[in-house]
Amino acid sequence: MKIEPKSKWIHIDLPFEEEDKGELILLPEGFKPAENEYKAATIKMDPEDEYVCGDVVVVPSHIIREIKITNNIFYLIERNHIMALLK
Repeated sequence: MKIEPKSKWIHIDLPFEEEDKGELILLPEGFKPAENEYKAATIKMDPEDEYVCGDVVVVPSHIIREIKITNNIFYLIERNHIMALLK
């Protein structure tokens, strides 16, 4: 399954996410570990071709939209929330 973002949306991937190491630690109910304020993301598709597939950008983590459809997970971000291009 593919996703084609429209207008101001860009399809990204989060390849720099830390994977769960499988270690179990007992934490209080409702506890959420602190999340980094910003994330590096890889461009997968930009309908306006400002960014090319593989470009690495910096985005605020709280505005990344996760879309789950059946067994697929897609990440989208609005174009104007991209803060920087890493080279």
